[in-house]
Amino acid sequence: MLRIDETSGTLVAPQASGLVQETPPDREELLALVTSSWDAFAGELGLSGVRLLSREPVPYVDLLGLDETKNRVVVILVTGDTVEWQLGRALGAAADVASWDRDRLMSVDTELDAVDGSESPALVLVAGGYDPRALATIDWLASRHEVPVYAYTVAMVRFGGERLLTVRREPADPAESGSEVEWLMSGGGARREPAASAAPPSKDEEYTEVSPQSSS
Repeated sequence: MLRIDETSGTLVAPQASGLVQETPPDREELLALVTSSWDAFAGELGLSGVRLLSREPVPYVDLLGLDETKNRVVVILVTGDTVEWQLGRALGAAADVASWDRDRLMSVDTELDAVDGSESPALVLVAGGYDPRALATIDWLASRHEVPVYAYTVAMVRFGGERLLTVRREPADPAESGSEVEWLMSGGGARREPAASAAPPSKDEEYTEVSPQSSS
């Protein structure tokens, strides 16, 4: 979970519990936050190996990144809304970027010079929610046809004068299908990974801030 710093317009680690659920930021605000705080946001997505290169290089692509590990272009689309047509728009954008030749890629960013043109772009969708049919399509493309498409749901809560942003991978694991926001609002603390030799938490550790993963 990330807190939205209203003063700096960036995403930072949260402070505490006592949360009130709110609607996600609209597209323009979310896109601005993600762009200005990409390293923190990418850590939340588990995509710390993806470097952000360009914002809206063409009208139908929100962000363009580079997966430095796989030397692959990453097409990123962002919206705070829950919209069924998001997936169709995103697939169309990825298909168009896949058709770009070396000169077109270089016109966006010179660091795309070494990209392997035989690799299809990876597609990352960030939205306030997804129609069940869209999630079924994403799962079918990724699991049955190995299309590199990744979907994430964002949710927002307020604690006093601060807003906190949570991100969840979709389709959600059945064991974690409940919203993190709902879980925290029910009085739970931050989730911990099991450890064989971990000492029991002290009273001061009952709530643990969830910090973004560091970028590689």
